[in-house]
Amino acid sequence: MKTYHFLTTAALIVMAGCSQNEITDISPDANPAVGFDIYTGAQTKGTVTNNESTGTGIKNNTGFGILAYYTGQATWNSSSGFDPDFMWNQQVKYGSGWKYTPVKYWPNTEGDKISFFAYAPYSTTQTSSSETYGIKLPAAAATTKPTITFKLQEDPTNMVDLVAGFQKDQQKQTTAVAFTLGHLLSRVEFKAKLDAALTSTNETHVFITGMRILGTASNGTGKDASGVNSVSKFYSTATYDWSAGTWDYTTVAPTKQSAAYSINKVMDLKSPSDKGGYATSSVEVTQDGNLTKLFKTNQYLFLIPPADNTDLTSGGGITAATDVRVQVDYDIVTVDNKLTAGHSKTSTSATISLPIGTLKRSKAYEYILTIGLEEVKVSATVSDWANADQVYIPSVDVTEVASATNAGSAITSLNTIKGSNQNCNYFVVNFKTEPAGATDWSISATTTAFKLGDQIELKFPTSTKPSSVTLAGWTVVKGSSNNFILTKNN
Repeated sequence: MKTYHFLTTAALIVMAGCSQNEITDISPDANPAVGFDIYTGAQTKGTVTNNESTGTGIKNNTGFGILAYYTGQATWNSSSGFDPDFMWNQQVKYGSGWKYTPVKYWPNTEGDKISFFAYAPYSTTQTSSSETYGIKLPAAAATTKPTITFKLQEDPTNMVDLVAGFQKDQQKQTTAVAFTLGHLLSRVEFKAKLDAALTSTNETHVFITGMRILGTASNGTGKDASGVNSVSKFYSTATYDWSAGTWDYTTVAPTKQSAAYSINKVMDLKSPSDKGGYATSSVEVTQDGNLTKLFKTNQYLFLIPPADNTDLTSGGGITAATDVRVQVDYDIVTVDNKLTAGHSKTSTSATISLPIGTLKRSKAYEYILTIGLEEVKVSATVSDWANADQVYIPSVDVTEVASATNAGSAITSLNTIKGSNQNCNYFVVNFKTEPAGATDWSISATTTAFKLGDQIELKFPTSTKPSSVTLAGWTVVKGSSNNFILTKNN
């Protein structure tokens, strides 16, 4: 299995807490103040959350924020009220060290407890609809457990790597109180490569011209028109349950993105030269079969997970093929000096489903588009911001007549791919033509390499599709629009 290594942004806050004063009884000479120190690992950027003193690193003017709850003798879990009466959105900034004002001191009553909640980057403005970095905290007078309401930035170049953590029931002590700040979002990057059929054609070039994550409504016109994902779980706003350490989708329902979310601004789009006069702003996929980065240097997307779970090994992320879908526009250009334009061009828009089990909290993903003359494959790598294991998700374009026979041939081809890529669990067959009437399809295909739970999507260009589909060993669900979902059931 191919492994990719990503940089890490685990954040560690150290709070030097000492000795014995009531909150209201401050004696600086006798009792050291609660102090702070912070460590972060190697940087990630997208907007950066790291230990740097430039950009949006924590050591610049932004710093990090703290909420602190004094619960007296009660533990956090047994407390009947939650009032951030010790610190509320306390900004901690770096000079010669981490400093904040007003300085706070530990309570001196034996057994008194303070629970601390830290986050970064620091959100200065808490006014609705204009929160800094899209980060909104509960009001200072709130008496509920702390949450972070997070809103994606409309401009993808301003996306934020949100991190947070907590330490509950801390008592007076001479040792440091340490916070590990975990990533709350999923980090995403896209790359592309050509399959062998195109790498051997020197005069044929592939240019990716744009990408967008589909929302619940269409927008744009012409070549910029988007598809629709009516059951999307691509969220623009959601609430993080800070003390539980997971996203909460039930107490306050998340907001689904309506319009398609263009990511062109983070793509490394340029006007090519020496390609027979083709000059569309795009990213050319190299002809050597190697990966081409589609994003600018140090640019990523940071997305809200569609689902979350305390144990990420058994849940969270994408749970259905329709959760998050991405539309990719690309041109296939052949240089031909005999033509007036100097080249011929075909333009294609492909829609892909991000694979089930990806887009989990605190994981980093690298999605790879493999583009061929008749076939587009999509793969993903996943990591915890440190090590990435490859997960392969192919799709096949059927350019012949849409029929049960050709569907069987496509599925048999996917079976071969599955045999070499056991981590793949979701496949797509894209039909380029409509079936001849609303007939019943009984598909015959070799599926011996597939495993229980693997899925195949049959996708048609319009709502015209077979009345029903059957395939031995597979459960078939008819989609609401132009698809069927087949799930291996034995």
